Amino acid sequence: MSERRGKSEQEDHWQAVALSTEVGRKPWRLLLDGAPIVLFRSATGISALFDRCAHRLVELSTGKIVKGEIECPYHGWRFDGDGRCTAIPGHVGAVPHYRVRRYRAIERDGVVFVAVGSPRANLICTVCRARM
Repeated sequence: MSERRGKSEQEDHWQAVALSTEVGRKPWRLLLDGAPIVLFRSATGISALFDRCAHRLVELSTGKIVKGEIECPYHGWRFDGDGRCTAIPGHVGAVPHYRVRRYRAIERDGVVFVAVGSPRANLICTVCRARM
């Protein structure tokens, strides 16, 4: 018999999703609770974003990393590690405030952990029992 947890309880846990070595120079795609997520090494460390561009919903994981930001392969929109759009090719003036959903991500002992919600500090990972 399986046990179902409530949504708020699921959001309070870190989930081990990849080995640190798997997230290198290229974006790395995964599914977390059915949602497509892209992992990449940003200017601030490991980042996890919803794997769809805010413009045309193209998979960001099929793009590339440029100066610590992920670039959409379709029109070249770039997003930083927090999911903020930082560049739109051909756009004149200030960049509009477009965003892609960001997930919390950390690296510990060679493993990448992602959380859907906002887990409290010092929680214990339900998979490996490590303190976050």
